[in-house]
Amino acid sequence: MVKSEDQSDPADFDPLAMVAMWEDMHSLVKQWEEKHGATPKISSVAFEEFAATLIVKRPEIWEV
Repeated sequence: MVKSEDQSDPADFDPLAMVAMWEDMHSLVKQWEEKHGATPKISSVAFEEFAATLIVKRPEIWEV
């Protein structure tokens, strides 16, 4: 898992929540496939590229 050096996990974060997050992201990719007529590969690549931008530079409005 990639982790930014300048960010730490909140003390109350449950690592098992990652399973639910993964399931949510999988559902989102399936929605993209249906909405845009994309293949699983195209939807997955789009999601991967979007996720990479969050690691590089997160918009300030998302900062907690």
